[in-house]
Amino acid sequence: MRTSHKINKKIFLAVALIALSGVAGAIVFTAFAVSHNTTSIENNIKVATNGVKIVENSVPGFGQKEVSFLNDGAESAPVLLRIAYSETWTNSDGTIVSNLSGNNNVVAKTWTTAFVNDFADGGDGWYYYKKVLNPEASVQVLSAIALSDSTYAKYNYDLAFRFESVQADATAANTLWGKTATIGNDGSVTWQ
Repeated sequence: MRTSHKINKKIFLAVALIALSGVAGAIVFTAFAVSHNTTSIENNIKVATNGVKIVENSVPGFGQKEVSFLNDGAESAPVLLRIAYSETWTNSDGTIVSNLSGNNNVVAKTWTTAFVNDFADGGDGWYYYKKVLNPEASVQVLSAIALSDSTYAKYNYDLAFRFESVQADATAANTLWGKTATIGNDGSVTWQ
C-alpha cells in the first residue's frame, strides 16, 4: 500500500507541475502578446487660426481712407467680429482739443453701406458685425474722411480702429463679450 501512496503523490506532483506550467505559459504568452501588440497612430489634427487683421488704403491727410477687416488665410476659422473706433484731436504740445465745432463733428466720415447696414451698435462702444466673417473674406467699413472746419487744420487728428474676433460660436461670444449671438445657417448673426 505504500507504493500506491507514492504513486498518487507522484501523479499529483506531475499534474500540479503541468497545471503550474500551463498557468505560467499563459501568463508569459499574455504578457508577450500584450507587449508586442501595440499600435502607434499619428494625430494629424490642425487647429484653425484666428487671422483677422485690419487693412488700410489711404492717402496722407484727409480724403481717401479705406478701412477693411480681413479674415486672412484659408486656414482661418469663420469668426464673429466687433469693431470700435476713436478719434482724437491734439495741438502741438499734445493737449487734447474737442472734436466738435458747435454741435457737429469736425471730421465727416463716409461710412460704407456694409458698415451702415451690417453692423449693430452694441451700446457698449462696439459695433457688432451681423454676419460671420469667413476665411479669406473681408468687410470694408470706411471709404473717406473730410475736414468740415478749416480752423482745425493746425491740429493733429488721429482716427484709430480697434477690433476683436472670436470663432463663430454663440457660446464664445457670450463668454468673452457678454453678448448673445444667434448664428443662422446662412451666416447671418443676430445680436442681443
